[in-house]
Amino acid sequence: MTKCDRCKVREAIVFQHHTGLRLCKECFMDDLRQRVLQQVRKYRMILPGDRVLVGVSGGKDSYVLLKILSEIHDSSKIIGVMIEEGIRGYNRSEVFNYMKRICNALNIDCILTSIKEELGYSVDDFMELQLKKFGRIEISACTYCGIARRRILNIYARRYGADKVATGHNLDDEVQTYIINILRGDIMRLLQLHPLSNVHSKLLVKRIKPLRAVYEYETAFAAYLDNFRFQESECPYIVQRPTLRARLREVLNELERVKPGTQLRFLQEIDMLLEPFVETQNRNNLTLPLCTRCGEPTAPGRKLCKFCELIDTVIGMTNIEA
Repeated sequence: MTKCDRCKVREAIVFQHHTGLRLCKECFMDDLRQRVLQQVRKYRMILPGDRVLVGVSGGKDSYVLLKILSEIHDSSKIIGVMIEEGIRGYNRSEVFNYMKRICNALNIDCILTSIKEELGYSVDDFMELQLKKFGRIEISACTYCGIARRRILNIYARRYGADKVATGHNLDDEVQTYIINILRGDIMRLLQLHPLSNVHSKLLVKRIKPLRAVYEYETAFAAYLDNFRFQESECPYIVQRPTLRARLREVLNELERVKPGTQLRFLQEIDMLLEPFVETQNRNNLTLPLCTRCGEPTAPGRKLCKFCELIDTVIGMTNIEA
């Protein structure tokens, strides 16, 4: 039996690639918790008394996020929100019921809503409108679903008086997104990714990513160790083609294999590099304009927000002005 490199007492059951340590379950879980705490404290993500709304997808990342947040923050101040996408053949009721039981066990209130109920168009509706108008798919389901989810989480955060919206994005997600925005030259989004960036509208609730320094393989193993029931069915709209994000994931995984800790070091360096620019932007007190249709915040220079633009694209209500 190999002993844990940290406690020297219990059996080691996981090899942590970026540290080279063999850890027992207790030391492994404590390491994840401490890394989350380090991010939360360093960037003041959650303050005492904050009400935190958590986006609950039913996957491993949101489960681990709920579990750790319930250990480091008052669970009565945490609200879980599950969002039903509205996709035929992708029955999520069992998953949502399972996550509801987990939230109850953690003393966390949990709410179920749907894209259709909140925004008028389910994912299926959006895809069918495209086929009707164009005869083909022009915009991916993931694009619409992602934008709709962010809108709904923000709406619910305002509705329930949340101070922060927490999502289960892990280290792999965060590094990929940083690099994508670097490649696109999107400076504003790059700065907004930084955990110290301010929101630029009273209608936006600050989003936080407490798992941003935790590897995806670590959230998967943590969920497995807790006997988390992984979802077996896959969304039918997942595109099986090499997207930029998918290609980046392959490259980064290979870099991690050759040089463990690459993504963690990249995150630390890019955070440090961007921090003075983020502080400058925060001092500029930018205020985002409001969408002329729905009244939600939109990007500078735009009359319509991205959600309304997507709907207009498929139903042709107006000409879109960029």
